[in-house]
Amino acid sequence: MSGAMIAQAICCIAPYLLMEDSQVAGMLAHLVIQHLSYYFLGCTFLILSLSNILIKRGVSQLKIVRLPSLALIFSIAIASFLIIPRMDYLRETALQDGMPVMLSPFANYFAILNSITLFLLCAQLISSSVIAWRLSGNQLP
Repeated sequence: MSGAMIAQAICCIAPYLLMEDSQVAGMLAHLVIQHLSYYFLGCTFLILSLSNILIKRGVSQLKIVRLPSLALIFSIAIASFLIIPRMDYLRETALQDGMPVMLSPFANYFAILNSITLFLLCAQLISSSVIAWRLSGNQLP
């Protein structure tokens, strides 16, 4: 899962480097984030569920996976289901007025949402790396 998160980050950075139009690159990057979010939510929910079951059965070393799993679930959900749809709405509203979003009156708000999305993507990378590190470091009985 951590490797897939790194691949997602590369797929999100690549359009900005390869395309001259930053609005289209952002739209493509956000589509990648939204489509992969279902996979990441499923994997994280599975890890959290299995660790909770094993904790109840006496494997207390897996308690260290709970907090990063919850952080990962919340960062994925906030970015993919709250912020990115709002950014899409701002883009569509600006395009209906005949201008790109960065030239519209919503430009500052859009830039703030874009920064929060980038921050949440970094939080996802860190959380998934912590989960992978903690799961690989434990020697379960």
